[in-house]
Amino acid sequence: MIYTAFTTVLSMSVLGFAVVAVLLLLKPVMTRFFPARLQYAAWIISGVFMLVPFWRLVPTDTVNFVSKQVEVQQTETAAEDNQHKTDAPVIIENVPFEYREIELAPEKRVRLMDLFAYIWLAGAGIFILAAAVSYTVFLIKRRKGSLNVEDNAILEQVKNELKIKRRIRVRTSPEVKSPMLAGALFPVVYMPMTSLTDVQMRMVFLHELTHYKRGDLLIKWFSLFVNALHWFNPMAYLFAANVNESCEIACDMAVTRNMSGNEQKMYMAAILDLLW
Repeated sequence: MIYTAFTTVLSMSVLGFAVVAVLLLLKPVMTRFFPARLQYAAWIISGVFMLVPFWRLVPTDTVNFVSKQVEVQQTETAAEDNQHKTDAPVIIENVPFEYREIELAPEKRVRLMDLFAYIWLAGAGIFILAAAVSYTVFLIKRRKGSLNVEDNAILEQVKNELKIKRRIRVRTSPEVKSPMLAGALFPVVYMPMTSLTDVQMRMVFLHELTHYKRGDLLIKWFSLFVNALHWFNPMAYLFAANVNESCEIACDMAVTRNMSGNEQKMYMAAILDLLW
């Protein structure tokens, strides 16, 4: 089963490599001629190609035919190997690569592809575990010493504008240098312990709550999972980086879409002031 999963991931990784490479080549054109939301969608779709094996939709008769051909080839290869078996070679030659074996110890052989599959699974597990631990520590540090902000009128006003009914808490923390939204299940807006004007606070809430309404936290976890699944593929890291970048740009464009020119300037000034 792990072998099948690994070969499926390899196929998706090759496809994803090609799709991400094309998007990177087209990025200057897309940035100039396509809206930010479409660029964001394009990167998300590239991740879907790295997560969903679309060729599984091929008719069952075709899949069964190919499977039978592989089984026949594997049986014939095994029979020839038994006839010419010797103790000298470590790797069996003259057989398809996916059926080659390596001798790890006397009387103990393992297929190379099975070995690679276990290495891939271990790498993906370590990647996900490291990300989960890092994020947990990150949230603990942000929450440590933070103070809960009750009855923020500006927050409620922005929630009404965006038609958000979910309870979203606000906390100020000494560990936070710029505002951020955390928690996909229990959303919290963390604010720095600095004095903000009403205009700055409104712009911050518009930005962070737009992230929440668009489900951007879930998309970022999706990109992290794709990156973990394809940790051996350098394009997976470029994919994740571009998802995060296009996410922020699309959010800014969504917030400012219906603003006047003066409001847009105030929004960008507020965001830049808090970032730097």
